[in-house]
Amino acid sequence: MKNARELAIEILIDSQQGSYSNLALNKYLTQDIPAIDRAFVTELVYGVLKYRMKLDYIISQFSKIELSKMSWPVLNTLRIGIYQLMFLDKVPVFAAVNESVNLAKKMENPGAARFVNAVLRNIVRNKNVITYPDPVRHPQEFLSIYYSFPKWMVERWIKLYGFDFTRDLCEAFNQKPRVCIRINTLKTNKEKLKSTLESEGVKVIPGVMFEEAFYIEDIPQLKQLKSFHDGLFQPQDESSMIAARALGVRSGDMVLDVAAAPGGKTTHIAQIMANKGSITAWDIHPHRVELIKETCRRLGTTIVDAQVRDSRLKDKDMHNKFDKVLVDAPCSGLGVIRRKPDIKWSKKPEDISVLTTEQQRILEVCSQYVKLNGILVYSTCSIEPEENQQIVEAFLENNGNFVYDDMRPYLPEKLAMELKEPYGWIQLYPNIHKVDGFFVARLKRVGK
Repeated sequence: MKNARELAIEILIDSQQGSYSNLALNKYLTQDIPAIDRAFVTELVYGVLKYRMKLDYIISQFSKIELSKMSWPVLNTLRIGIYQLMFLDKVPVFAAVNESVNLAKKMENPGAARFVNAVLRNIVRNKNVITYPDPVRHPQEFLSIYYSFPKWMVERWIKLYGFDFTRDLCEAFNQKPRVCIRINTLKTNKEKLKSTLESEGVKVIPGVMFEEAFYIEDIPQLKQLKSFHDGLFQPQDESSMIAARALGVRSGDMVLDVAAAPGGKTTHIAQIMANKGSITAWDIHPHRVELIKETCRRLGTTIVDAQVRDSRLKDKDMHNKFDKVLVDAPCSGLGVIRRKPDIKWSKKPEDISVLTTEQQRILEVCSQYVKLNGILVYSTCSIEPEENQQIVEAFLENNGNFVYDDMRPYLPEKLAMELKEPYGWIQLYPNIHKVDGFFVARLKRVGK
């Protein structure tokens, strides 16, 4: 059987070839691998993805061979070795070095092993004197390398938010996110679920914003828990819960949720509606529609009709049909980097402009399905104004029959106090709110 470090290297190589790291982890971390090894592999993979630029910067200071000339196994062996030396205090130095050397010998050749040994031992001797760009003279380079973010991303955020905010934002994105779950009140309640989870050896603490939220410590494999299979909870960040809350649904409503997969917000809406009324849930991909159906079955939600639909295409039969419409638009995902560090390296500046065109189209089309005096909620897991406030402002300029609607009654008090006129939208940041970056706007149709 391959050891944890070898598995981590194979997963990293898969991700470099285009696989999503979470899918690669699921593929390699089978049930026969001990829990402690699964946790270590996950730590190494996400750690290297998170700090890849910083790790490569360190390698370049101690290697005479350019990174571009190294094979992927050697480069990733160095990355996980340095990650252990720099970030994992519980891993002994000798273990980090020796295991990396053994891996290089096994995956490449004795020459590669000697090279890895020389680089890592040199870093061990000199890691306290590694220098980084000066934050005053070269702020973009410093933040990019020290916190390991693409330079274009850092430059963009400094322009939007300033240096100090961007530094705090990068630091927050590099923090390990806590696992949050939503209590499924269709099947249980807060006290019962707490007791059930504790009986399964899971420690929980209350949510920061919502009563239906728990944070889990001493993280197990959630999907292996009986309580998960029984549909007693749904993994979902608190920031994501705001979208369903902002919709302000009631029992008996007719609701449309576009781009709904995998069904977290859809089932939350059904939960708030006490499973009474109707929800139409769309996604463009058939396999993702099946995910919605599976989530609904597990959570006991029976009012959802999941359909394969393209929300960019107009449907006259849907006009003025729904009391509430949720547009959780496809976005850059730059608000959830702490959960998906791959995003740092897969996104490019031009992706945002491409996405805004699609977001505008979906919002424009789906707004036509809202009844008079009905509610339209637009949300993304992004912190980029072009995908958020600017999309909504442009929509309102072109659609005088919609206005901002006061969101404060639907938010926790702490968040409601943050809102400023017109009280119709909110932007969450991980460095401020300690949750995923998320945007939500609530609009009301007031005319034909």
